[in-house]
Amino acid sequence: MHNLHFISTPIYIICLTALFRETSQVFKVYKYYIIAHIITNVTSEFYVTFMWLPITYLPYDVYRATGWLSQWGVSGVFQFYTLAQFIIVIGVSVLEMFHYRFHVVVLHREGNFVLKLPTYGLYVFRFFAVLHLITLTWSTIDDKTIMYQQNKKDALFKKVPDLPKELGCYSVFILATEDPILILNVVIYSILVCLGSAVGLSTVVFINIFLNSAKNLSKETKKLQRILIFSLLAQGAIHVVMIISPVVFQIYQMIFIMYDNIKVFPSARNSVYVQM
Repeated sequence: MHNLHFISTPIYIICLTALFRETSQVFKVYKYYIIAHIITNVTSEFYVTFMWLPITYLPYDVYRATGWLSQWGVSGVFQFYTLAQFIIVIGVSVLEMFHYRFHVVVLHREGNFVLKLPTYGLYVFRFFAVLHLITLTWSTIDDKTIMYQQNKKDALFKKVPDLPKELGCYSVFILATEDPILILNVVIYSILVCLGSAVGLSTVVFINIFLNSAKNLSKETKKLQRILIFSLLAQGAIHVVMIISPVVFQIYQMIFIMYDNIKVFPSARNSVYVQM
């Protein structure tokens, strides 16, 4: 992962330089939304690669942090939830760009209640993003969170005695379904995924409907707006494929596949770990 930054970092620098030098009136404000999104992506990549740097132990639902934060004694729970917060912030930045395009094309001309639903949805999304930040802080100061983690680790060691001993480290995060904070966060994630999808898609639908019915806009203006909204859809699709899809598959594996494989294939107890 470290080597990938030799490719991505120059690209980010070129994009940011081009955006800051952009003087077109069309991008006068919008470019700052793109800049904020790029900075969010760069920061999250830096966090995963250097600060968190997780190792997974298949087929167990365990993440052991090996980055700088683990060397500084930061708990694995905090590091895992911080990654989730980064993902949520990326979602906010994408929806903010969608909403800006929606406001420019539709809202300044039309103002009925239905057309304001994407705006209300964005407000709710922001609320749950802040709520997750609160639960992240709560998990850090609540000793019960660490207790749930330790109990789950102890139970796993009793079930599979020959697991690597480092799985008992403070920097390890394990799926402890007994933890109410974890369950609350799962609920928050689910709401944000559904709400973000609804807001993004409804924004695209409303913009397309407006452009099709607008008679006072030139063909060039309509074409430009469709290109901009298509670029947003492409950005959103990339995040869905690269972030949400793996998370969904992993949750499915944890619930329906993981422990069944341990029962069926005893050799799975010989844990294999893969550095991400």
